[in-house]
Amino acid sequence: MASSSQVPLGALAAWARLNGASLNGAALEHLDAKGLGLVAATGAWSDQSQDAPAALAVPRDLVLSAETVHEYAKVDHNFKQLLDAIESHADHGQTADGQTQKSTRKLIMVYLLCHLLESSKIVSQARGGIAPSPWTEYLAFLPRRLPVPSLWPELDRLLLTGTSLQAALSAKLEAVSSEFHQLRRQTEQLGFWHDFLWKTGAASLNDWVLIDAWYRSRCLELPGIGHAMVPVLDMANHASNPSAYYQVDNDGTVTLLVRPGCSLSPGDELTISYGATKSAAEMLFSYGFMDAHSTANEMLLFLDPLADDPLAEAKLHVFGTRPTLKLSCESSNVTWSCPFVYLMCLNQEDGLEFRILQQRDGTRQLKLFWQDDDVTDRADDFEALIHQHRLCRVFELRAVAVMYERVACQLDAMQSGWQLVSKLVESDMMSNDCITAAKTLRGAEGRLLDAAAQALDHKKEGLLADQEVIAYLASAAVQDEQRHSPPGDDDEFS
Repeated sequence: MASSSQVPLGALAAWARLNGASLNGAALEHLDAKGLGLVAATGAWSDQSQDAPAALAVPRDLVLSAETVHEYAKVDHNFKQLLDAIESHADHGQTADGQTQKSTRKLIMVYLLCHLLESSKIVSQARGGIAPSPWTEYLAFLPRRLPVPSLWPELDRLLLTGTSLQAALSAKLEAVSSEFHQLRRQTEQLGFWHDFLWKTGAASLNDWVLIDAWYRSRCLELPGIGHAMVPVLDMANHASNPSAYYQVDNDGTVTLLVRPGCSLSPGDELTISYGATKSAAEMLFSYGFMDAHSTANEMLLFLDPLADDPLAEAKLHVFGTRPTLKLSCESSNVTWSCPFVYLMCLNQEDGLEFRILQQRDGTRQLKLFWQDDDVTDRADDFEALIHQHRLCRVFELRAVAVMYERVACQLDAMQSGWQLVSKLVESDMMSNDCITAAKTLRGAEGRLLDAAAQALDHKKEGLLADQEVIAYLASAAVQDEQRHSPPGDDDEFS
C-alpha cells in the first residue's frame, strides 16, 4: 500500500540493489487515483513459464520482524538497553498468541520510531544517533499522510459518529496514546534515550500514531517469520482480483510472483489481496479504503454488560476480552455471534456462581461455576452450556432481546449521528475523501443493521411463542404481582 513518497521514485531501485533485494520485474510508479504502486517493469509476464523469475525478491534480513529487531539490538548496545527496559514491563496477562502479537508490534514500532528520528537531519545533528540500518533510508519512501481514520483531522473523524468505527477508533487512539506515554515512562530515565527521544521533544505522539498506521496497513503474517513488514512489497496495492501473490521461500526470502492464469505487459499493475474476508469497517480502519467487491458484509459492535448486574465485573474478568457482537449477512441470510451475551444474561437464580479458590501455589483465583460445575475455561461457550437446561429457550430469549436492543441502539446512533454532522458536511469544512468514505461505510453498515434488526425481531417473536417460554413468563408475572401487591386483610372479612 502506497500513497506518496518523500524521495524520487527511481531511488527505490537503487536502495533495493544496495541492500540485496531483487527488483528486476517490478517498478514503483505513480498511478491514477491510487497514488503509488508496483507495476510490471520489463518483458511480458505469464504463468505459462514455470521458470519465470519473481517480480520481486526481498531477503529475510531486510524483512522487519521481531527477529530483525533483536538482531539489530546485537549491533547497537544503546538499542539493546532500550529493548531491555521495554521487555521488562511486558504485559503477561494475555494469552501466549496475544502477547506475542502485541510484543512484536511494539518491538517493530519502537524500531521504526528510532529510525524515523535517526533519518531526521536535525535530530541526528543535535546529538549522537543510533546505528543506521537499511530501514533508516527506506522510511523516506513511506507516506506521511495516509487515508486511515486514525490520521484523519479531528473534525473529519466526527463523520464516523454512529458507525462501528466510532468506538473502535476512539479505543485505538486512546490505546496508542497510552502506549506512547508508557514508552516515555519506561525510557526517560535512560541517559542516551532521554537525550535521543525526549530532551528536545524529538519523539511526538503524532509520530507514534503515524507509525501505528504504517504497521497496521503494511504488516503481513509470514510463515516461519510471524508478523512483519516487507519493504517494497508493501508498495503493492490491493485488488479483489489480484494479479500477483507473495510467498516465503525456504531461506526466508519473500518473493512476489504473477498469479497462475494471469499475463502482464510492461506497465500493468502488480496487485495483491489484503484479505477477502475483511469487513468494510476493517478495510477502512486499516487501509483507508473499502472494496465493495471483496469485503465481507459484516460488522463488529462492542457490548457492555447490564448496568444493574451485580456480577458484571466478575463476568468480564473471567471472559477475558472486551465483549463484541458480530453481525454477518450472506445471500440475504443474517447471522450473529456474541459469546458473552449468554453469560451476560444468566444470574445466581439460574445456577451461575462465582467462587474465589486458593490454588496449590497459594494464589487465589476467581472461578466460574454453572450448575455446580467449574466452567471457568468455557466462559465463552455458554451458548452450548445452556442447551441441557430446562430453561434453555428462556435464556436464549434473554440473549436475543439484548442483541436486538444493541442493534436498535446502533441504528438510532447512526441516524442521529448523521443529523449532527450533516451541517458540517454542507459547510465544506471537511475532506471530500473522508465524506465519501464515511458515507460508503454508513450505507454498508446501515443496511446490515436493518437486516439484523428484522432477523433478531423475528427470532424473538418465535421464542415468545414457545410454550416453555410462555409458561415461564406467566409464572414470573404472577410472582412479580405477588411481590408488589399490598398486604391484605381478607381473613378479617371472611
